[in-house]
Parts: sequence; structure tokens; C-alpha cells
Amino acid sequence: MESTINRHHGGLIFNSRDVTERVRLQAQLQHNAEHDPLTDLPNRTLFTKRVQQALSGRRSTDRGTAVLFIDLDGFKAVNDTIGHQAGDELLVQAARRLQEAVRHGDTAARLGGDEFAALIVGDGTRDREARERHILELADRLRVTLSQPYLIDGTEARVAASIGVAFAEPGLGAGELLRNADLAMYRAKAAGKGRVELYKPQMQQDVVRRAELAGRLRSALHDGEFTLLHQPVVRLEDGRITAVAAQARWRSSQGVLFTPAEFLRGAEDGDRTAELSRWTLEKAVEQAAERAATGLAVPVVVRLDARRLVDRSLPPGSVETLLTRHGLPPGALMIELSDIDPRTPLDELERRLTALRRLGVRIALDGFGSGHGAVSALRRLPVDMLRLDRGLVDNVVESTRLYKITSGLLRIATDLGLQSVADGVDVPEQAVALRAMGCTHGQGMAFSGPLDEYRLRRALTRGHCPVPHGPAEPAFAGGGAGRRTGGVPAVLGGTTVLGTNATIPGSHNETRVPPT
Repeated sequence: MESTINRHHGGLIFNSRDVTERVRLQAQLQHNAEHDPLTDLPNRTLFTKRVQQALSGRRSTDRGTAVLFIDLDGFKAVNDTIGHQAGDELLVQAARRLQEAVRHGDTAARLGGDEFAALIVGDGTRDREARERHILELADRLRVTLSQPYLIDGTEARVAASIGVAFAEPGLGAGELLRNADLAMYRAKAAGKGRVELYKPQMQQDVVRRAELAGRLRSALHDGEFTLLHQPVVRLEDGRITAVAAQARWRSSQGVLFTPAEFLRGAEDGDRTAELSRWTLEKAVEQAAERAATGLAVPVVVRLDARRLVDRSLPPGSVETLLTRHGLPPGALMIELSDIDPRTPLDELERRLTALRRLGVRIALDGFGSGHGAVSALRRLPVDMLRLDRGLVDNVVESTRLYKITSGLLRIATDLGLQSVADGVDVPEQAVALRAMGCTHGQGMAFSGPLDEYRLRRALTRGHCPVPHGPAEPAFAGGGAGRRTGGVPAVLGGTTVLGTNATIPGSHNETRVPPT
């Protein structure tokens, strides 16, 4: 109740009124201003306020206070494939799991989008290593909890959690602590996602470097600094060039060519990598059509991240439109799928690939033999060719175990009626061994390096590359995992890039090109 007293003609007037509804409304407005409307968790404003309170009121018994920043990896794919309503339900379930995982007195919050946070109040542990271990164990349990499947209207959705951890330190303000946790989370995503990272001071320098690289990459795409090279894919039986694999290169202002592994390693900018994927596909189709018009009709292989086929960066029908615009027959394009992991929505990917197969585009599965994801994809997806993981090819001559594993995988390909291609065939002994095992095609420095357009056309005019010959059974060097050196010289723009005694490093399943 709210009461007032007023004097009137020598007397008093008492007024009372019920303000319960107004107080309730004010409390509701205050709650709404400080809580997320979807999950009802504290929002960024309230979370920041509680971090400030924890830091300003920290006593000697509050040691170990930490902030966790959490990002749900793969959430965008859920939105794009099963809808935003399902995405909202996943966020609600994730918020519930987070709230149940933290202790009473700690704070779980949603900062916006698929980002959450937790404030873990110190437990009085004075030993720095002990408190770090305790918080990191808690963060890892939280990562596992948030990465469990979500059941939404009978559909199972999967995401992973990347978590950054930062500890309160003397003299550190709330803004700095939140920034440190954010940097650690960014590092967790850059290091492979689905992991926990503890903040370290050098992370700030890494972020600045990545931002600069992303900016340079953006400018390079805009200014036309990228070029496309092609590496022949040869039939191991006779050396005939049956396809060419498109590989993007960034030519710096100094004339140095950088491989994608080099310029994308520190630039985890999804928009830029998606733009580069589109550029590579469009340029590869355009150049393949130009070569076909001159009588050099050889299929082109374009490597695409599986996520690009299920998100909005490559809409349905865009491949068909591209082929029609340049007049390239669909059978002259092979899309090589890479980076398939358990979070990839296989139902949607299967639909997209089936439509492409129906159009006439051929599909290759990259990384065969590298993990469970490739096996699951092989069981579900329509593919024409299997590409052996480079890790198998690297040591197939030296390791008895790898030789047997690779032989078994190639038998699977043969039994399924699929062609096979070995990537990174860099020395003659690998080519000989793989051919003996039944591998149908190879790509690597044992045949040719990536070529510019002029040298590619010369190679296609010849129509074949030299194929090494030798004993069918390799002589194993004790089953070890050492690398054998050697190979044949390859040229790029007239420059010999490998000598006969050079050691050939791997680079993200792609033959590396040294600076020119």
C-alpha cells in the first residue's frame, strides 16, 4: 500500500491506494532489462554487473574467481538446416544444461546469439595450480554436457562447445577479465573447436595478427590477388591425366605464392573463407570451360568444405547456374567433400549431393581413412570416388601397418565399385606401392606439381605424366614412420620447385608450393 497525509482546514486527510500492480510491473520491467527473453538467463548487462561486484568485493577467501565464455560450434548449421525455431529450442535446452551445471551462487548467462558465459566465484583455494585445475575440470565437464545431442521435435541435433577460461587477478577490471575469457574462447575455436582453452597473455597478440591477416585476405579477394593453379590427377595404370585439381593461391605484392593452409591458418573468418570457396569454384568452372573450348576437355576437381554445401554461402541451384553460365557440362565438374565431422547435418548434405549427382556432377569423398566422419559419410552419401587421407600415403612405403591399412581401405573402394585417388604421392615408391594395392589414381609431386595455366595446357596437350615403375612389393624400413625423401622435379612458371633430394612437407592434404 502507498499512503499520503494532507492538512485540510485544520484537519488531516489520509489517502491510501494499492500499488501492488505497479511494484510488480516495475520489478518485471527491471527483470526484463537484465535477462535474456528466450532463455531467461541473465543477459550481458547483468552478467557484467555481477562480474564487477565479484571483483570489487573479492576478499582473501574468494581466490579462484573465473569467467567462462562459451560458444556453440555448429549452431548456424542447425538454424540453416532444421530452422530457427529448432535453433531457439536448442538454445533453451543448452541454457538449462548450463544453469544446472553451475553451483548455487555462480552465474550462468546468455550473452547473445549462441554465446553463453558463466561466472564461477572463487572457492578459497590459495594454490594457483589447484584452482586452475579445478576450474578447467569444471569447464571440460561443461563442454561435454553441452556437446551431448539435443532432441528437438523428434530430430537429433548436434553442436559442440568451445570454452575460454580467464581468472581474476589483482588489478584486473571486469572489462579486461571478460575480454580475456573471450580471447581464450576464440583460441579454442581456432585450435579446432570443441575444446577448453585457458587465457594466456600472448593471445592478444595472436588476435591482432589474425585481424590483420583477415583484413589483408579481404583486400586480396577484392583486388584480385588470388590465382588458380591446377595439379594433374593421373591414372596410375598408364599415367593418363584424367582430371585436374584446382588449388587457390594468394600472390602477395612481393610475388610470393601462399597456399590456403598458410593464409587461412590464422584467419578464421567464416565470411572470407566462404567467399574464397565461391571464388575458387567459379574460377575453376570458368577456366575449365575455356580449356574445353580449345579441345582440352578434362574434368576439374574443386575441394569444398562440407559445411559450404549446407549453409547459405552456396545456395541450392547455384552450381547448376554456374555451369550453365559458362557452358560447362556437369560431368566435367567433380566436387571433393572435405571436413566432414559429426556435427555436419548428413540429411541435408545427402539431399544436396543427390541433387548434384542427378544433375551429372561427380562427388569425391576426401580424407578417407582419417576417422569416423568419413566412414559415416561413405555409408550415407552418394559418392563416385574416394580420396585417401594423406596421412596414409605419406608413410605407406615405410610402415607395414599403414601398408596393410591402406590395402584394406582400397579393397573396400573396389568392392563398392568406386574409383580411388591417393593425394600426396610425392615419391616414385609410393606410386608403385599404391598401384600394386589397387589404387586407380594418384596426385602429387611424383607426377607433377601444381601448374599455372600455360604449363597446364602444355601438360594436357601431352595427355599424360610419367608413371614410376618398380617392384610391386616395397622394402619396409622396419615398419617405422620415417619419411623417405626423393621425387622428381616439378615446375611452376618455369621454376624448378623440388630437387631429387628434397624432403616434401605436407600441407592440409594439398601439395605445398614454395614461394616463387
